[in-house]
Amino acid sequence: MTTVFFQQMLNGVILGCIYALIALGLSLIYGILEMANFAHGEFYMLGAFMALFSMTLLGVPFFAAMLIAMAGMALFSALTERFIFRPIVGKPLINSMLLSFGLSTALANLALYFFRADPRKITSGLAGIRFRFMGLFLTGERLMILILSVVLVLCLAWFIQYTRMGKAMRAVAQDRTAAQLAGINVRRVYSVTFAVSGALAAAAGTMVGAMFFVSPEMGFTVVLKSFVIVILGGFGSVKGVIFAAILIGLTESLGGGFISYAYKDAYPFLLLVLLFILRPEGLTGGNR
Repeated sequence: MTTVFFQQMLNGVILGCIYALIALGLSLIYGILEMANFAHGEFYMLGAFMALFSMTLLGVPFFAAMLIAMAGMALFSALTERFIFRPIVGKPLINSMLLSFGLSTALANLALYFFRADPRKITSGLAGIRFRFMGLFLTGERLMILILSVVLVLCLAWFIQYTRMGKAMRAVAQDRTAAQLAGINVRRVYSVTFAVSGALAAAAGTMVGAMFFVSPEMGFTVVLKSFVIVILGGFGSVKGVIFAAILIGLTESLGGGFISYAYKDAYPFLLLVLLFILRPEGLTGGNR
């Protein structure tokens, strides 16, 4: 029983790492543009398909396909921001919610039409590598997800903390008007924010496609869970989002392992209700 518990804990941490990549993109968009992007799940889905087609049509290896997907979705996300979301910057939150719901539905249906509903798997070449330590089991794919997720989160933290654009993003998040008066190109910050969030979503989609499957429906549930994570972690709180993502991953894995996998998608929302009652300000009180 102890081994099973720690195995589920390990699986939950890996799952939480993937959720963290998706939720951090959502948190950045909300923190800087004050928008709720429900189409983010479709960015994640399209990134997975982009990696899949890069491997099957171009014949590139897995990691090159992931980089292609990240670059492609960064460009796609920046263009989406420029031509679809930018006109409603500064408008009430409900505008972005309705617009992104519509975009999400359109992208999901287009993917269903062009890619078909059959689930497909990305072959990473790491599935056959297996590790065992202290009774725990880990495949090469899951170890790769754990390492890549940590590397990407550290890269994001470095980018936000130390680069000129990262400092501009933080300035816009704190006070958009003051940032404009200080000479910051706010529109460029918006584009870069969407590009970064799209690249992170593509990386997460590629890794999930290697561990599970790629399908046009894969984005809907994930984006709802990611919103749960952002709400729990506190809007704009990077540390809070990472902590909440790991917590959701653990909840889903432990609930699935010890109660039932049939309800695994319900556990994060039950946790949200419980924590809303106990800590309505979020796990970290909304601190950045």
